[in-house]
Amino acid sequence: MNRAESELARGCYGYGRWKATYWFIGPEQGQSASENNNLTLRHKAFRKLEKHGLCDCGAFHHAIHEERWHRVRPALQPTWRRLILLLMTFLEKKRDNESLRGYQRDRWGKRSGDTCVIELSGLPARNQNVAREREAFREKRIELIRQKMLACKPVFVVMYGKGAMKYWKGIGSNRLSPGCAQKIGSTIFVVATHPVARGLGKKYWVKLGQRMLRESRRRPAKCK
Repeated sequence: MNRAESELARGCYGYGRWKATYWFIGPEQGQSASENNNLTLRHKAFRKLEKHGLCDCGAFHHAIHEERWHRVRPALQPTWRRLILLLMTFLEKKRDNESLRGYQRDRWGKRSGDTCVIELSGLPARNQNVAREREAFREKRIELIRQKMLACKPVFVVMYGKGAMKYWKGIGSNRLSPGCAQKIGSTIFVVATHPVARGLGKKYWVKLGQRMLRESRRRPAKCK
C-alpha cells in the first residue's frame, strides 16, 4: 500500500459533516471507468478539502473533474438517487426525479447540509473485483464511526449492502436485521439492500422510508 492509499484507507470517510441529521453508510465509494482505478487525483482532492475525514461532496467531485452529479441539471447518481428517494419519503417531501436532482446537487453530502454520507472503506473502486486492501484500518474505522454516531445522535442511520451485516451490527446493534427499521435510543437504524442491486425498484425505497417514518413516531427501545 502506497502513501496515497494508506492516507485514504485510514482517514477518508466520505462527505458531509458528522453532526448531520441523517446518516448513510455504504461499503465503499465507486469510481468511474475514466479514472482507470487510479487514486492519485482523489488523494490530492482529499488532502486539500477534508475536515475531520469528510469533504464537501460537490467540491470534491469538482476537484476530481467529475461534473455529472453537480451540474445545473445533474444526472442522478445510481446509488445516491435511491438513498435520496428514501430520505425524501421519510421527510414527506416531493420525490419526483427533478426534486431528487435538486437535492443531489445542492444538499447531498454538503458541508452545510443535513446528510453524512460515509463508507466502511476509504479506498474507492469501480467494483469489488478491483484489488484493494479493504480490511486495512477496518476495525479502527468502525470504532470511529460508532463513536461519532453516539456523540452526534443522528435521527437515522441507513447502512446498505447486506454482505456487510457483521460490520453494521458493530456500528449499530446485534439486534439489527435486514429490511427492519429499529429505533434504539433516539436513532433509527436500518440495514438496506445495496441501491444498485439488480431487481430492486423504487417501491423498495419508498416503503422503507415509510417504515422509518412510522418507527420515528414510536417510543425508543432500550439498547441491549
